[in-house]
Amino acid sequence: MTVSTQTVEPANIPVVDFNLLSSGTPQERNAALKQLDDAFQTFGFIYLSNHSIPQEMVAEAFAWSKRFFDLPHHVKQLIAHPGSATDHRGFAEVGLGLVSQGIWDAEKVENIRNTAKPEQKEILEMGNPYTTDDPTANPYPNRLLPEDIFPGFRGFIEKWWDHCVRQEHQLMGYLCEILEIKDREFLSKQQTPGRNCSHMSWLHYLSMPTSPLRNREARRLNAHTDFGQLTILFQDMVGGLEIHDDEAGIYRPVLPKAGTVIVHIGDMLEKQSNGRWKSALHHVTGPRYAIAFYAHPDYEMLVESLPGCEKKGKWESLEWEDNMTAGDWMNKRVTPEYERQEKPGPVAASS
Repeated sequence: MTVSTQTVEPANIPVVDFNLLSSGTPQERNAALKQLDDAFQTFGFIYLSNHSIPQEMVAEAFAWSKRFFDLPHHVKQLIAHPGSATDHRGFAEVGLGLVSQGIWDAEKVENIRNTAKPEQKEILEMGNPYTTDDPTANPYPNRLLPEDIFPGFRGFIEKWWDHCVRQEHQLMGYLCEILEIKDREFLSKQQTPGRNCSHMSWLHYLSMPTSPLRNREARRLNAHTDFGQLTILFQDMVGGLEIHDDEAGIYRPVLPKAGTVIVHIGDMLEKQSNGRWKSALHHVTGPRYAIAFYAHPDYEMLVESLPGCEKKGKWESLEWEDNMTAGDWMNKRVTPEYERQEKPGPVAASS
């Protein structure tokens, strides 16, 4: 894959008006649905304007994010991510995770860890905030700072989760409409109420010298596709996100647009659409804050083609094994990112 370091035009990602999808005239709705379908087939990405999450709440979320990441490192480490693919919760410091798109061999991943510059990112990984009292639904509850250290955050996360789930379910309904699935809740029903397995990443990409970035020796976040169904991505006005243009063989900036949120297809929905919709390769080059909500189906759900997707499409970002569940795929993707190979112990001296 050829990558250019020269200045390039930004990605021409369409802006889809949520108002037209939710309350437009029949003609406006049909046009907006076609625009949504075409964009996901071509780019895998859209800007969503007039979305259902209040801008005041978005601004509050970024304020909470900055406050959290500004905390002393030892305080954030009170809720340290354990470096586990299954217990995927808590604060992941710089260098803990490594995104290695499509590299599954543990030794190769470990070699990259030991030779490449660490990605300049720190993340607060969180799941469903409502399932902490149900070990069957979620055996790995969130790691959040105690109320006396970071008061109010837990309550805000619950409200934020509710808004993101509502927006995601609305979008899933429109995707069902595009595919002419009679039950508009077909996709959202893959998330059992009370045990929703979706995920949130609150991300801080750090400042770093520009020369390693220009030389492609380092990344704030390596190139990857997202492994869920649908990602709702909130970015600040700094920018730094880039999407791969497969035809030109270059990455194009995804410029921030005030009042919009980015929505893009993940691996599972690419698989469920039988390659109709694209799970696009993207990376981050600029220092910034971002907040991502990843829609996931129940872990035990078999990831297979949806009704209306019998015809094979053009996209296949990664190879799947037969009869994989959503949990299988998530573990396959997260294991090389967080789990380390155990280093061999010292060799005993011969007598």
